[in-house]
Amino acid sequence: MSDRLTVRFISVDKHISPIECDAVRIPIADSIKGEFSGSYGIKKGHAKAVFLLKKGEVIVTDVDKTIFKAEISDGFAKVENNLISITVDKIEEKI
Repeated sequence: MSDRLTVRFISVDKHISPIECDAVRIPIADSIKGEFSGSYGIKKGHAKAVFLLKKGEVIVTDVDKTIFKAEISDGFAKVENNLISITVDKIEEKI
């Protein structure tokens, strides 16, 4: 198992190269109502999962420092084998 997470963004809006990091925070939606439910943190070794995403901010950190921040549209994220694939229509980088 890798010592790092890899975040991959899939978007019709723009291309962002994969990012290696320690942790990612994503804006999740309530699976029943589809409304914003809060943010959820993912670190190395997270179990396989799929999350419904709501418009909001994705924060990627490495050694407790923010290395990437973006505003995303609704979408979904899949976590498997230390790879987080975030699929959205639009993404706007903040840093």
